[in-house]
Amino acid sequence: MLRIAKIFIAALLLTAAPAFCEERFERTFNRTQTYQGGRISIDHSFGSVSVRPGSGNNVSVHAVIRSSDAELGKAITVSVSNASASGITIKTEYPEVHWHGGHISYSVDLEVTMPANAPLAAHNRFGSIDVNGIHAAGEIVNAQGSITLRDSRGTQRVENSFGSVSVENSGGDTTVQNANGSVRVVNVDGTLDITNRFGSVNVNDTHGVTIRNGNGSVDLRNVAGNAVVVDSFATVAVSNVTGDLDLNNQNGRVDVRDIKGRASIKNSFGSTEFVNIGRDLTVTVNNGRIEGSHVGSGATITGSFNEISVRDIGGPARITNANGNVTATDIRGNLNIDTRFGLARAELIKGTLDVDNANGGVTATDVSGGARVHTSFGPVLLRTIAGRISVDNANGAISISDLRGACADISLKTSFASIKLDVPQNGGYHVDARTSFGSITTSVPITMTSKSDNSLTGTIGSGTCRMQLQTANGSIEIQ
Repeated sequence: MLRIAKIFIAALLLTAAPAFCEERFERTFNRTQTYQGGRISIDHSFGSVSVRPGSGNNVSVHAVIRSSDAELGKAITVSVSNASASGITIKTEYPEVHWHGGHISYSVDLEVTMPANAPLAAHNRFGSIDVNGIHAAGEIVNAQGSITLRDSRGTQRVENSFGSVSVENSGGDTTVQNANGSVRVVNVDGTLDITNRFGSVNVNDTHGVTIRNGNGSVDLRNVAGNAVVVDSFATVAVSNVTGDLDLNNQNGRVDVRDIKGRASIKNSFGSTEFVNIGRDLTVTVNNGRIEGSHVGSGATITGSFNEISVRDIGGPARITNANGNVTATDIRGNLNIDTRFGLARAELIKGTLDVDNANGGVTATDVSGGARVHTSFGPVLLRTIAGRISVDNANGAISISDLRGACADISLKTSFASIKLDVPQNGGYHVDARTSFGSITTSVPITMTSKSDNSLTGTIGSGTCRMQLQTANGSIEIQ
């Protein structure tokens, strides 16, 4: 590692002349060859490389050689091989420099004009690469400098380190690999594969894409196909994907919007938000808040140590949480909630409601398919329920009101708390109510079978449905 650092520092000293050391030598190099086929290969270092398409069939090389020492400048060479069916090679060579404490600088800026349909392999170090308008397969490799690729066709491979990468209007499959620099890609008419570290990734308007990043943010927009994103220690934002999305992030915020297909989202130690998912949704988050809405079909959501809030789910939903509240609204299917140490809230459920909780209350309103609730150390408040109701609570009150639909069985059980039940006027129930250290009262006409201070059996109306009410150390009220 120390050796690499020394080389890097020496290169900076050699390529960037200090203000008090002006360059004293400059010369140019020009060479033209007639292209006969094959690949144009460029091997360069310590300066910029620019590649442009020409109007004819020639490969033209123009180089500007600069040095703070004339003898050194004259010893720098740019060679261009003779044209053959296998291609043309362009290479820059530097003499061995013996540095004795003075300030030496040198560089070569290379401009290459070539046929647009010729394959290209451009390699550089300690300088930028700018390629524009090449319509054949390309390989661009750089280090310690930026890469810009524009208006290309054919398969492209771009590799860089310690510098940015910018790709615009690529007409074929494109692979980008970078480290310690940002990646920006716009308009790829093909599949896109990006690997990066310690830099941001920004992609707009592409076909199928895979992004693997670390320690840098990802912003992905407008994908005409499927998308795969893996990142860590940064934010991820994805929007407008016509296919499926698979996203895996760690230690960063996630924002997902407008996915036409299914979506699978994994995250940790950061909040997750989603809006407009076309088909099935799966979300798994540890130690981060989850919030989202508008899912076309079902959803499976798992979280921990934070709140989960979802609404407008077009199918069944299963929500699992630990040490956090759960809120679910407008679920057009069955809803299952499993949480601990938090409050569970459900509203406008077009199916059955099934809740398992501990150390938290449960509140539900407007459930069309019945409700089953199991919890402890928190109240259960159910309102506007159509269908069977079963509540098993401990150390928490139960309140049921505004029951809807035809008669359905009711089973309510708790301890160290009261039970309050509002019965519909046309309801018909066989009642079995029991308590200890509490009273049983009713304002509903009941044909008694038996009654004591702590128990009551009898019928309400037709007695068609079963009503079982049981508590300990609490009162029961039927009204």
